[in-house]
Amino acid sequence: MDDAIIIGAGYAGMSAAALLAHAGKKVVVLEETGMIGGRAHSYGDEKGYIREYGAHSHRLAHKGIANEVFKRLGEEIDFLPEANDSKLIFKGKLWERPEGPLGFLKTPMLSIRARLVLLALFMKIKKADPGAWYDKTLLDFYKSSFQNAEVEAFLPFLGMTVMCPDPDKVSAGEVIDFLQRALAAGVGVGEPRGGSAGIFQTLGKHITREGRIHLHEKAEKIIIENGQATGVVTGKTMFQAPDVIFAARLPLVLDLIDPSLLPAATIHYAQRIEHSSSLVIDFITNKPVTGIRSGILGVDVPIWARFQSNADHSFTPSGKYLSTWGIMLPWHFDGNMTIVAEAEKRMKSAMAAVFPDFLPEVVEERKIVVPVMNGNVLTPAQSKPHRPDIQCPGIQGLYLIGDTVRGDGCSGDMSFSSAMTAVDKILGDRKKSGSFGNVRS
Repeated sequence: MDDAIIIGAGYAGMSAAALLAHAGKKVVVLEETGMIGGRAHSYGDEKGYIREYGAHSHRLAHKGIANEVFKRLGEEIDFLPEANDSKLIFKGKLWERPEGPLGFLKTPMLSIRARLVLLALFMKIKKADPGAWYDKTLLDFYKSSFQNAEVEAFLPFLGMTVMCPDPDKVSAGEVIDFLQRALAAGVGVGEPRGGSAGIFQTLGKHITREGRIHLHEKAEKIIIENGQATGVVTGKTMFQAPDVIFAARLPLVLDLIDPSLLPAATIHYAQRIEHSSSLVIDFITNKPVTGIRSGILGVDVPIWARFQSNADHSFTPSGKYLSTWGIMLPWHFDGNMTIVAEAEKRMKSAMAAVFPDFLPEVVEERKIVVPVMNGNVLTPAQSKPHRPDIQCPGIQGLYLIGDTVRGDGCSGDMSFSSAMTAVDKILGDRKKSGSFGNVRS
């Protein structure tokens, strides 16, 4: 019998398993696919390129939530040195990205009056209580004090900090919470050396000390007996443990548990999750198309870019250069490839405006539609107060983690923070009951 079963081997599941194993607990991770990483997996292909399923940075780098998991493991994420050369695309031009509120006061992107309004907006964000604004949009927050057409056109940039660029859709409280954290930390995103593979390798190392990872092992049922989670049935066997951590896409939990056993609020949330998708394209060139080592973020178009080879030569074989560009697709994208083609055209038009010599130099492209980025759609209805509790009410020993539950931060941060919360609760509860063995020092 194991101490804990974890369903899903993405950021959340692998973090929870590693933390529990580090505490001396016997864990088993069940992953239905043939690889760990979930929506953040990366791999080296036969040509010597490091390929990532999407491009994953980590907010606030060594001061961020992802690195906090590693600190608990006695590790540090190997972040690349901060380049401080990121850029913005605004009105078809490339601009230096201002650093902090005072930086925006000096930017030539906006008129002097607009800069003053934007500075006042930042000051309001810095002092605001996120809790008072979770149920209102960023546009509501802005219009409660300001009116300036230039600044209003800049609001998508603030939404893009949590990857939800629609100011009339993104929760103001979520934007406020993140920007307050960012301003306090004083650092930007962190790019792990070699991509996400190193992160999962380290987590896996800790897991296999006290546990195991089963690939191609699809969970079919979470066993609930007398209000207690007791195990998981797969297509191959049954695993037993007093704690079950569900770390897959939240709607799937409805297929594994009798809905009558779940809180009505959890069911309601899982059935109504809004999701986003993005088109991500890897571009290979034979020479660098720019000297930028960090990245680009769109202000008035929902795009971003990373120039991996400029900062980390391990991403490509010698003489080749990789950059990854992404663009948000419309909400509730249903697979319509005409929409993808239109998004690609919009992306490449923005690229050509700021780097006219880029596309002619491209020798290879790899296109991926990355679906269901639930944690990125931080609408008022999906803001922190409305997300499900990590410790599932009414079912002892069942925990929900990932980017759709009540973790801190946005996107991947929710996965890491919810994993830590679940582990803290499990270790605390078992310590009180004495049902776990000795904790490794």
